[in-house]
Amino acid sequence: MGNREIIIKKIVLLGDSSVGKTSLIRRFVQEQFSDNYISTIGAKVSKKVVPASFEGEDFDVKIMVWDIIGSKGYLSTQSKHIAGADGAILVVDLTKPESMNSLEKYWIPLLKEVTGGILPSLLFAGNKKDLVESQEEIDMMTQMFKELESKYCDDIEKRVEGGHAGSLLTSAKTGENVEDGFYNLVISMLAANPEMDPMHRQIGVSKAKSIYETDERKTTRSVMDLIVVDLPHLVKATNKSTEILQDCIAKLGFSKDLPKPKDVRNFIDCVLFSASKAGADKEEIEKYRKKWMKPLGKMGL
Repeated sequence: MGNREIIIKKIVLLGDSSVGKTSLIRRFVQEQFSDNYISTIGAKVSKKVVPASFEGEDFDVKIMVWDIIGSKGYLSTQSKHIAGADGAILVVDLTKPESMNSLEKYWIPLLKEVTGGILPSLLFAGNKKDLVESQEEIDMMTQMFKELESKYCDDIEKRVEGGHAGSLLTSAKTGENVEDGFYNLVISMLAANPEMDPMHRQIGVSKAKSIYETDERKTTRSVMDLIVVDLPHLVKATNKSTEILQDCIAKLGFSKDLPKPKDVRNFIDCVLFSASKAGADKEEIEKYRKKWMKPLGKMGL
């Protein structure tokens, strides 16, 4: 690495379920692609070092790429994982127009709320380009993304001058524009703030904590959200927590978007049984059981 400066940056991928966030990360980090769809619950963090040059200086940017649950309504989980992000990739499935609408109706407002109204560096990614055959559709989508750039990317003029677009049409399957997209965002983050601002991170953490504490948990989905946020504290490991969550969802076979009361009860049993096998303290297990069952009881379930 020589005299290259090493900088650590956090990037979050935001967008609806099944738009291809996990596939984009796998393509970028591992240069692989799989057609098997595994819905993300909680978050998974991948790492990659990106060599970059900016204003005559050379950097090795170690980016921590956060793959976040795409189901709407998991506000505590999403806000917790957004906190402290230096950049965000907002992902759309080009074959699903509703995923474009979600950006301005759900994801950007949530991002703004967590960051105190100051958006981090952004990249808009229109994914699954390989499935779009019409050039007319591609041109239309390109124009829509350009409008989003001008609306939300404060640095877009400087980025374009340097040849680093604020939006790209990508394909995780073929790899088209995936590497360029992440690199463009890295350059934007270097321009905005080469070093991590501790206050920037603290604002996000405080906002996420507020969202967690003020949610009244009146829906089964919000109870699921509570479990997802709390479990890492019970098992003392984020990776183990994600493994347990994924395993229980797969075993029980219900939708995390529309969980029924019995699904949530079974989920609680499965998660706590797995936590016990992972060595979680018995008293802690009972404490969390009562905490998670309490909002279900208030719903009369």
